Amino acid sequence: MVDKQKLKERQPVAWRILSNALKSGHISHAYMFYGQKGPDQSRMALLFAQSLVCEHPDEDGFACQQCDTCRQMEREISPDFYWLHPGGTRSRKPMTRKELDAWWKNQTLEPEKKKTWRLRKEDIQNLQDTFSYTSSTTTGRQIYLIEQYEEATASASNTLLKFLEEPKDNLTGILCTGAINMVLPTIVSRCQLIPLRAPARSALEEQIGELIEDEELVSILAKAGYDNDRITSLLEGEALFEIRQAAHDYWNARSTHGAIVRLETGVFAKGAFGSREAVVFFLNCLLYFAEQENRSDIKALEERTVLLESIDAMRLPLDPLLLVERTARDLKRISQRR
Repeated sequence: MVDKQKLKERQPVAWRILSNALKSGHISHAYMFYGQKGPDQSRMALLFAQSLVCEHPDEDGFACQQCDTCRQMEREISPDFYWLHPGGTRSRKPMTRKELDAWWKNQTLEPEKKKTWRLRKEDIQNLQDTFSYTSSTTTGRQIYLIEQYEEATASASNTLLKFLEEPKDNLTGILCTGAINMVLPTIVSRCQLIPLRAPARSALEEQIGELIEDEELVSILAKAGYDNDRITSLLEGEALFEIRQAAHDYWNARSTHGAIVRLETGVFAKGAFGSREAVVFFLNCLLYFAEQENRSDIKALEERTVLLESIDAMRLPLDPLLLVERTARDLKRISQRR
């Protein structure tokens, strides 16, 4: 459940825009929540979606979060709410309407998960199929919420664009993105924009602390701007803790050749930890340890530069483990120089 008061304090602009729309009843057919990705973005988007159909709104027009309708939406079991996000019910292999009906009735269906998170044409087509049916709620409103829209393929965006150009009555779309510059301008122009400001470091640490009781991990994740979805994926199989420990061990021995060998034969030899996300987290751990040393000499500055460049390079389609090896060799070279 969202702490509405904290959300109102952290996101006053978005809160005011959405509150005015809810109280006036002037609801657009599509919204785009944009800004640095973080817990507030997902929470505000879900709260707004609930508020569109909740029968017990508060004085600002926002959902009570307690009624059956609100709870069904949060649990992703409402037939008139399509929530597409990493790890969610809809992010798995696209289901037919018959399979979706079975899911809503008994919640026993366990469709195969996608291996990677990308929004594909078939996801949008499945969304369209879902809303080809009449709403089952008294409000008659149907809602779809798509997170991380910057991950949409070109074919998915073109399919959604056609959907946006001919909006269905009482259908509201909510798109979330942490990189609005990567979204088709024609899609952006058809949405009402809702700006979300990046959370303060202290607020982000507080939010992450709700998931993890480890002060150092909370600090590392908050500094790197991790959101709930990315943290949850790293928490699976204790990856978060093992990678952090491997980073500790490597950093303390980074001037030796053995440190590189242990990386190659240790934590990153395990298939589950060789993923792009695991490598990015490993590099963020190293950057955190480098900055905690609070040094300002040339070697320290060069080490931080190498790590920042490596983290930035992970945006490119390159082999993450080869990048780790190259980064480790660069750090070894710097640390051994007199």
